Amino acid sequence: MTTFTQMKFGPLGEAIEAAMPTSEADPIGVWAASLSLYSAAISRRVRTEDRRPVVVWTVLAGRSAIGRKGYALGTATAILGKSIGGFIHSRKRSGVASGPSLVDMLAGLELDTMGADGGIDGRCILLEEEWASVLKTQKKCSKFSTLFRTAWDGKPISNRTKKDGLQSVGQPLLGFHAHITPGEWARYVSSSEALGGSYNRLLPVLVERSKMLPYNNRWELPDTSAIRDAYDWALEEDRVMRFSVEAGERFDEIRALVEDRMAELPELLASYMERSSEQVQRVAAVLSATEMTEEISRDAVEAAWNFVSFSMASVEKLVKDAANNDNVKPMKTPEDLVRDVLKRCGGKANSSDLLRPLWGKLNAAALKETAAGMDDVRSWTEKRTGRGAPSIMYELIEDKGDEPMHEEAKVIDIDHLRGKAKPTQSPPVVTNIFEGLI
Repeated sequence: MTTFTQMKFGPLGEAIEAAMPTSEADPIGVWAASLSLYSAAISRRVRTEDRRPVVVWTVLAGRSAIGRKGYALGTATAILGKSIGGFIHSRKRSGVASGPSLVDMLAGLELDTMGADGGIDGRCILLEEEWASVLKTQKKCSKFSTLFRTAWDGKPISNRTKKDGLQSVGQPLLGFHAHITPGEWARYVSSSEALGGSYNRLLPVLVERSKMLPYNNRWELPDTSAIRDAYDWALEEDRVMRFSVEAGERFDEIRALVEDRMAELPELLASYMERSSEQVQRVAAVLSATEMTEEISRDAVEAAWNFVSFSMASVEKLVKDAANNDNVKPMKTPEDLVRDVLKRCGGKANSSDLLRPLWGKLNAAALKETAAGMDDVRSWTEKRTGRGAPSIMYELIEDKGDEPMHEEAKVIDIDHLRGKAKPTQSPPVVTNIFEGLI
């Protein structure tokens, strides 16, 4: 297994190594948190050669208490305090659980700095120390995953509201760092979103306590003036990070290694690693920026590859451990929830009857939006007999013709929905998303 010594680089690596004797955190956890914080802080002016952002998104996966995830973030924050402390204090956010709120947050940061001396500044770092609780809510919003992925890509994101009209962010500057336990990972990281690319923008790393120190231990932080100088250099002007000839050759070798490894793995597991090559490029760019140079060296690429390969190994272990835990079931996507209830209703239901068993999981707006994106569900408005507003009908069209059914609305027996009547179809069997993977 790769060690911290193999991935540390430049003044940031030296500072973490010097701080470790007085920290109980896993040094690789501190390294991951530091890369997320620092990359987000310099993202305003630093770009890769193909104009992509350099933000590095990391997740610490460790058991409660003994994983020392909070210690890792605390150590990283302390080390970077004198250089990017102002950025962390003013741009730290958490609990963003919907696509519209993500766009609103980033657009608001840009609006707040419009007309400032330094120009518009939309940088932000999402720090989710209880990521599992946020994931539960995020899954109710069908827009979040798409907008989250697009923000990592650095492409424009937007959302339309009745009050403010179109909100848009032309160049998102979003950093991300989160904490989760391996058990929560198995429960809330769904296979459909993994295959869709939601998680290959993240670099998860397994962490555990490095040591036990006395209760009255205090951090002893090293001199970090070199990191502060590098941060000032990064923000002076636009920086374009380019590979040296040797670094580019090594990067090509790594790309081939990643693709060979992915070819050996099941599709679900390989989906987490689809952007590993670009992750290497981004980490190497950040490391080179800490040495105040726009040329990415071969050594920086090698250090970045050691970190990314550690993350790839962490993902393999997380997924395989989840596959071996028969008692852990992943949280269903909104689409899965809608299909399940429709099947229990005989394939067709109106909005009110469909929402009743989905209470606390989807509201009417979320149901409408979710169904609109499903190829196997159709909806239409149907007038009621007598008074009352028209009903919105939903129908599962799996294995049916292309023409919509417009016969009289089927009356749904509420006792049937509550499980007091025998369903017309057997409910689907829910299996672990990793079953058969290994």
